[in-house]
Amino acid sequence: MAAVLRKATVQDVETLASLRAQAFTTDMQEARSWLQGIAGLDNVLVLEKAGAQGQPGVPAAMLGAVPVECGHRRGVWFCGMLTRPELRGRGLMSRLLDTCLRAYTAGGYDFAVTVPESPRAGQALKKLDFKNAFPLRVVRKPIEHNLRAVAEFDNMTVRRLIDARMRYQPACITLPESTVTEMITRLYHKGMTIVSNKRGYALFCQQGDVLQVMELQADNDHSADILLQAAREKTGAEYASILLAENQTLYLGAGKRCGYGMIRFLSGSFPITDVYFRLLQ
Repeated sequence: MAAVLRKATVQDVETLASLRAQAFTTDMQEARSWLQGIAGLDNVLVLEKAGAQGQPGVPAAMLGAVPVECGHRRGVWFCGMLTRPELRGRGLMSRLLDTCLRAYTAGGYDFAVTVPESPRAGQALKKLDFKNAFPLRVVRKPIEHNLRAVAEFDNMTVRRLIDARMRYQPACITLPESTVTEMITRLYHKGMTIVSNKRGYALFCQQGDVLQVMELQADNDHSADILLQAAREKTGAEYASILLAENQTLYLGAGKRCGYGMIRFLSGSFPITDVYFRLLQ
């Protein structure tokens, strides 16, 4: 198949959004915002299949390649990988990823990270030398009643949230601020609340009497409990289901372990025990 690899343009938005909406079972508005806000068009790579004589090319596959950093190391976050339905099963995505990996390695990047959409995708990524990393723990616990628990709600700007995250996770893999802003905006539209004080913060959505806590950072277990108790007094929720990184010191030893991300080293390996990678999606 004759094809060319190029960056997406404004003219591609509707076509690519339609492909994404179909592949990820979402709507066009979400697909457009992912292209323009989460990934950013400059970071969307398109493998274009040559059209018939005199006809324009057709996007065969695409992915987001968003620049990230971890301390002084440069990396790339691969996301939104998809292949046109009638062209699946031909190894196009593996070849596209392999081409990208070689290009980013030549460009001096240190690592690539991704979160596979499925176990099958994870197996394919292993063939490209990606390794499982950044495991999570799911901690489920009751929330005690505490009328004196003090915290504020939804008063953190994106910049303050990023700064707080870096305070607790100095080895955090950081995404562009515009990407984080879009992620937070989406979460607010889905009902997310941020509870915070000087000792930490938590991002949660409420489902009945359970707080689904997608990120929790705090000085210690007591500080984390105060945040959850303040959230209980506001919402009435009596239980919490909390996603924590394996390397967090909160509620040590508790929770059910589950896989999360993958990493490929591009210019020599480095320790990742303390590295934090967690998407706000």
